[in-house]
Amino acid sequence: MPIWKWKIKGVVDDFDECGCCGRRGLKRTVALMPLDADGNEDGTAEDVVYYGTSCAAIALGWTQGKVADTARAVQAERDQRDAYARRMISIYAPVEFAPVRDKARVYYGRNQHQRDTGVKASEEVAKLLAKARATLADTTTGPARPSRIEDFCRYLVIFTRDERIHLVQRVPQEEGERQEQAAAAQRRADQIRGSVRVVAALDAEAARDVAYADELTRAWNAKAWQAGHV
Repeated sequence: MPIWKWKIKGVVDDFDECGCCGRRGLKRTVALMPLDADGNEDGTAEDVVYYGTSCAAIALGWTQGKVADTARAVQAERDQRDAYARRMISIYAPVEFAPVRDKARVYYGRNQHQRDTGVKASEEVAKLLAKARATLADTTTGPARPSRIEDFCRYLVIFTRDERIHLVQRVPQEEGERQEQAAAAQRRADQIRGSVRVVAALDAEAARDVAYADELTRAWNAKAWQAGHV
């Protein structure tokens, strides 16, 4: 089986010039990582080149259609990893420096199969956060993404009577708008006999995870938001 010189890492909107032929004004480019003789990635984000699809096709020996399809699929996988990283940070970063007992309760509450197995919650939380932060810091296909508690935004979450999420809205910064939103959300919750929660997270999807979490997780989430936005 042939080993290609390059590996597709994703689709990039930030580079509109082909690094091969120099063509400018491209809507997007394909990020290519160099490979070594064994087919392993041979470099870092600084070694990635950005080619138009036609030049990428020539470099890989593929059709442009295959290049485009593969790039989209790889980028979708990357987006999923980013989304998972945001969820892990939104859940675990607030308890990173919490007392060991609270950290353990939060971790084992989400990973009950690891309870009483010798797995140390503090070590696992540290690993999850390190991996998540490294994922969001990777600049292969674009700038580093927000990953700090200071980057959290607040989200208003409306639950139905049977504890399903009905609506997630980002809380506005302006005080008057926040009050209007809160009042409207409470009216809607009353109409459906539901409830309202406000949580902090890196994005709306991560906010759903935090909103569904146990009370201790949400309590540390609130503390982290207050400490990071005093």
